[in-house]
Amino acid sequence: MIDLEGKSAILHAIGGILFGLLANYVYGAGLGIASGLATLLFLFIGLVIMGHVSAMVLGRNSLSQKQWLGTGGTSYFFTAIVFWIISFNGVICL
Repeated sequence: MIDLEGKSAILHAIGGILFGLLANYVYGAGLGIASGLATLLFLFIGLVIMGHVSAMVLGRNSLSQKQWLGTGGTSYFFTAIVFWIISFNGVICL
């Protein structure tokens, strides 16, 4: 059985895959020099959304902020950046 931190990491990794693939569209939206900052802001908003989703699924008081940031935040950002790079290089096309 997976503990709460493991479930949080899995939920955030799935969200990282989704938002990482969508980040390529934000990056290619034609914002010029601000496209990188807009993409990082998009990924940060995705982290907040996944935090709320995991709070609804796992329970609002199940993890502290330190546990959530350590398990969910790191797995989300590493997964999102990897899938953004893969999508940008054309390995995965949506």
